[in-house]
Amino acid sequence: MTEHLPVSARALRRVPLVGRHEELRVLAGHVTGAQAQDGPGGAVLLTGEPGIGKTRLLDRLAGTCPEHRVVQTAGVRSEARLGFAALHGLLRPFLDGLDTLPPPQREALGAAFGRVSGTAADRYLVGLATLTLLAGAATVRPLLALVDDVQWLDPESADVLAFVGRCLHGDAVALVLAGRDDRDGPDPFDGIPVLSLTGLPPADARDLLAANSAGRLDPAVADRIAAETGGNPLALLRLTRTLTAEQLSGTAPLPAALPVPGPLRAHFQRRVRALPAETRTLLLLMAAAAPQESAERWRAAGCLGIPAHAADAATAAGILTREHATGFRHPVFRSAVYWGAEAADRRLVHAALAAVTDPVRAPDRRAWHRAEATVGLDAEVAGELEAAARHARAGGGPAAQAAFLLRAAELSPTDRVPRFLAAARAHLALGNPASAQAALDRAETELGPGDALLRARVRQTRTRVDLYSARLTGIPARLLDAARSVAESDAPQARRLLVEGLAAAVVGHGGPGATTPYEFAAAVLASPALRPTDSAPADLLLRGLAARLHDDHLSAVPLLRRALQAFGSEPLGSEPFGSEPFGNGAFGGEKFGSEPFENGAFGGEDFGDEDFGDEKFGGEEFGGEEEPGWDGVPLAVLALFAAEDVWDDVGGRAACTRLAGHARDTGALGALQTALMVQALWDVRAGRFGAARSGFEEAAELAAAMDLPPHGPAQQIELLAWSGREAETRAAAAEIAEVWERQHGNDDFGDRARACLAVLETGLGRYPQALACARVVMEKDRPGTGTRVLHEVVEAGVRSGDHRAAKQALARLEERAAASGTPWAKGLLARCRALMADDEHAEAYYAESVELLGRTGIVTEAARSRLLYGEWLRRRRRRGQARDQLRTAHRMFAGMGAVAFAERARAGLAATGEQARTRTGPAGRALTRREREVARLAAGGVMNADIAVRLFISVSTVEYHLGKVFRKLGVTSRRHLTSVLDAEARLP
Repeated sequence: MTEHLPVSARALRRVPLVGRHEELRVLAGHVTGAQAQDGPGGAVLLTGEPGIGKTRLLDRLAGTCPEHRVVQTAGVRSEARLGFAALHGLLRPFLDGLDTLPPPQREALGAAFGRVSGTAADRYLVGLATLTLLAGAATVRPLLALVDDVQWLDPESADVLAFVGRCLHGDAVALVLAGRDDRDGPDPFDGIPVLSLTGLPPADARDLLAANSAGRLDPAVADRIAAETGGNPLALLRLTRTLTAEQLSGTAPLPAALPVPGPLRAHFQRRVRALPAETRTLLLLMAAAAPQESAERWRAAGCLGIPAHAADAATAAGILTREHATGFRHPVFRSAVYWGAEAADRRLVHAALAAVTDPVRAPDRRAWHRAEATVGLDAEVAGELEAAARHARAGGGPAAQAAFLLRAAELSPTDRVPRFLAAARAHLALGNPASAQAALDRAETELGPGDALLRARVRQTRTRVDLYSARLTGIPARLLDAARSVAESDAPQARRLLVEGLAAAVVGHGGPGATTPYEFAAAVLASPALRPTDSAPADLLLRGLAARLHDDHLSAVPLLRRALQAFGSEPLGSEPFGSEPFGNGAFGGEKFGSEPFENGAFGGEDFGDEDFGDEKFGGEEFGGEEEPGWDGVPLAVLALFAAEDVWDDVGGRAACTRLAGHARDTGALGALQTALMVQALWDVRAGRFGAARSGFEEAAELAAAMDLPPHGPAQQIELLAWSGREAETRAAAAEIAEVWERQHGNDDFGDRARACLAVLETGLGRYPQALACARVVMEKDRPGTGTRVLHEVVEAGVRSGDHRAAKQALARLEERAAASGTPWAKGLLARCRALMADDEHAEAYYAESVELLGRTGIVTEAARSRLLYGEWLRRRRRRGQARDQLRTAHRMFAGMGAVAFAERARAGLAATGEQARTRTGPAGRALTRREREVARLAAGGVMNADIAVRLFISVSTVEYHLGKVFRKLGVTSRRHLTSVLDAEARLP
């Protein structure tokens, strides 16, 4: 049927909100909770279909919070490629406080908004800067931040706002987001509470129809309209203006199908097509232009011969607002206008906009308009797009960067492969492996026979796509081929490829016919790219692990010890630790924002500067001063492997602590998450189960802040095993075997699970089962686990009567412990010798083991030596001496929460005639993980502002948690926290 235009002035007036009482109650409670710095607070996301009333609810909420300072922004489709555009609009009122931010945050936010040149905008630091600004403003007056149309936010702003929303707690800041429920692709707002808006109930729908119908409204007609629109308020209102008075009153029949579109866009397109041609062209020009291009759109209109009064018809039709003649009344109008136009017409308006856009002030927008106006190949436009991509990357906008690079490649008559390759890497950095794969496919079709370096980089990037999806099979062989092809021409790049390939070879099983770790290590050691004189930690790890896999443990020990030592002496650059593509995997990570390997076998972040460093965006030449391997190695994980393999707890802990500190300082959350997981493992071995749990929880919280899948029990299996939580340990081991080992080929994680099961079975006294698990790990002999499990085989073998297995493990342990020479190694060796020795020599070995392991940070093993020594003394009826060892072992195990081993010590002590004392924990046990972390830093003398920076929260959140800590622990100053927290860290 024909629509009745123009719309009357009555129809254009602001329509009162009808219904939505429950939704308003929920939102008011959310705002009140945030204002009180208690209760839910934080962020909430309104979702629903177009026209459902999200914007009206935001307007009503803003009008009912007079005590709040209200700031608003909205996503705009044409700005979706402009990094941080929406965030800039939200933070504009607070930018006077930019100088009060800590320098890393200030620089990151300045780079994001184009105020600082030459610095990339790290999105996590930008997020923390945003959190700090908003929380700071809220200390003066409670803050209500409203963000509409999140489906059209640029990805950078969306990621930052999602990060802020997940981190808000204890701040007088309420963040309310609104967007469609059919948003495409990965949702950055996962994990934020959702309030879903559905259509109005029939009664409210009838009220809305009656309030906006000029004459009588027939109840049956109202019921049918309400039913067929699903109660969508915008559709209801459109029908009151589309149907005739007779149809609304019931005196004329309704059409068989009401003119309410499946998508509302079709309805809006019909309204646009009813306008004059010059008005339609003006609307198309407005839809193609970014909101900030108000002057450009009028100049472009002049170039096309369109008078300004052409907007009057669109304003009268209710398509443009009266307040802003260039603003669409409803966002769907913009989409309907642009995508409903012919391609030739879209090119026409983009060309006009490009012609009037200043190439100096707005080179990115001009380049994009020129590209959209181009058909075929055009080297000049491709060059402009490439320059725009560089600018976008410097501003921290990978979404814009990816779009510019892909379009540049499509328009390029030459240099197509580097541009497709760079586009693929940018898409992967966005977490879009499908688009990355498509760009790589296009790059590969363009490769020529002489493009060895480019072919190697294509293979490397394709491998990273596979890692994203946890496909380990074939990766070492592909990376080895790529490294060989560039070893002579680009040695640093070859070493990067070798490091990544060796890490995959160590972790995965490769499958039938695949390159074995031994074969890969042989190729590494023979590669002309490997320089024996290199002393960087990554190079030392590469050579050490290759020697371990190809030669023997003895030859690897000096290199691995030097690598760990180098972490404490070599300067740490700004790039390596924020770009670890293997950063989290087996230890529990996956992804956020620009991190490309979030769902892969290792997890981690993006690629670092090597990906987009040169003029062609095909990757810099990897020469100069940059240390090879930093960008492609999970440094915290490989340092763990090295430390375990040489029993160097001091070097391993120091390396991990330094990496974690560097990651905190640089805002590299993916690398920090990895380091936290490894730190938690060292805490488990130190008997600090409470601290370990805090580390795992902080890593999980970072995962949530980065929109990663939640961490399951698999990542905590070592803690679970030592805690004696049998059912949970077995469930975690089953998950690892099925998901990580069988599906993803991550054999290292499988071996770690078997080693943990051996600990569990030994604690429960099930020695044959412990031996079965540990023996598999020993036979595979992977770096780290193959060495660390030897003492388990000895003990389980002796106790189960399999002396052959015990002797085999002891022989290997003697050889490796001698090479290592650390107290950890020699203490385990002494204990295993005691288990195998006769009575004449056993006691001296036990005493030596207790003394040596007591000098290490491996408290769990020190307690086990006391337990075994006490059990040996008891069996020889030396009850008094046995009590001393068993009492100490029980105190240690019970204090850390090692339930199964504590029970063994209790039973042994009872057999000597002494009952173990029941241990009670301090009041600090009631602290939450975040409270413990804040308290620990405060006890160490860290100021509140610095605590906020380190924990990625606001200062007011620190104050909130610290106040609760003081109340729970009954202390009144930071000085009193230390002694209480020392006991708290050892609680289970």
